[in-house]
Amino acid sequence: MTPAMIRARRPYFWKNAAAFVALSSITVGIYFYTYSFLGADDFEDVPIPPISDAELAKLKKEYEASKKSQN
Repeated sequence: MTPAMIRARRPYFWKNAAAFVALSSITVGIYFYTYSFLGADDFEDVPIPPISDAELAKLKKEYEASKKSQN
């Protein structure tokens, strides 16, 4: 950077740094707040319908066939 560019940026440095810290802390705070809820939920209250072994085998075959057709 040239000396002229450094002089032109000098008055805005601390304001930009403060804005960066504020926006970064908001973003990081949102991520940690969201993660604290997602990490705590194990979805035990969601009912899982029963499935027979024959139907499970059929679904596995369909999944494998679709997986092979995509490659």
